[in-house]
Amino acid sequence: MAKQPAKPSHGASSSKGEKTAKAGTEVQYVPPTTGILSALPSSWVPYAELIRLHQPHGIYMIAFPHLVGLMYASAVLEKPVPPSVLANRAAILMVWTFFWRSAGCAWNDNIDQDFDRQTARCRNRPIARGAISTASGHVYSLFLVLAALAPLWFYLAPECTWAALVSVALAMIYPFGKRFTDFAQVILGSTLGSTITLSAYSVGLPALSPPFVVPTLCLSATVMLLVVFYDTVYARADTVDDLKSGVKGMAVRYRHNIEGLFVALTAAIVALLVALGVVVGMGEYYYAFAVVGLAASLMTLVAMTRWNLLPSWAGSSGWMYAFAIANLVTGFGIEYCTRVAVI
Repeated sequence: MAKQPAKPSHGASSSKGEKTAKAGTEVQYVPPTTGILSALPSSWVPYAELIRLHQPHGIYMIAFPHLVGLMYASAVLEKPVPPSVLANRAAILMVWTFFWRSAGCAWNDNIDQDFDRQTARCRNRPIARGAISTASGHVYSLFLVLAALAPLWFYLAPECTWAALVSVALAMIYPFGKRFTDFAQVILGSTLGSTITLSAYSVGLPALSPPFVVPTLCLSATVMLLVVFYDTVYARADTVDDLKSGVKGMAVRYRHNIEGLFVALTAAIVALLVALGVVVGMGEYYYAFAVVGLAASLMTLVAMTRWNLLPSWAGSSGWMYAFAIANLVTGFGIEYCTRVAVI
């Protein structure tokens, strides 16, 4: 989890505390003078920067699989989940999401501090610039993990905590992935995809037992591929620096055929969603939004990439990805609402 929003080792630059630099150029760190960071005591600022407190859009990236998982489970359970219970589970999972994402950022920046010093947009991060020591970073990460697990342990079924521990373990492995494989994005995607099981268990769906194991795995794989898609597009901005520092990744490996990769990912996502719909008997609105709507949004992004209209995630491209996710949630949401209305 980690990169903000999707690739923790090369997350989006902050407003003044983490200034963008040209490769090979030293930029002096400037304490933030605007935004939430400027309102904090100076001694707190590095720790707030480390968890990307000033970049909340990363939380949305981590939260979407949980929302998708909740809506999926609510749509396929024989007895639909009451809206009040659904809202309660969503609130608990948001607390977990905030602290889990924060722990992932802190852990990733600590492990990647040497890489960050060689990357223009990352070299002024707190650990990379020496504002937080390596030891303090690890203690902080441990505290954040415990804070993330606490609401699951106290308020949800035991299966939720066990599923969360799998996600935590995958998040710890992720920053090492770029050292030995070109497919670190798959590890990141698997980390977020695993939370489908956590979310499903939170509302009582036996996600990994028949007859739900196949559709659950299809949805987990879908989320994994969506994250791979997002992170690979985002990572294109760091390709030059990654080639110099030796960081591996799919954006580097497929830099000469990136559009073909995106088309293949979109086709695989569509196939998985269709398979899920067939197995659980989804209705026409699911296919219209979760399959066709999502695919159209992703293909629009592919076209924007092909025509060099995708300079950053700050503009319409980021919103287009959000629109793709919104279609996925809407497809499950309408199924849920239809079943609730019948009762």
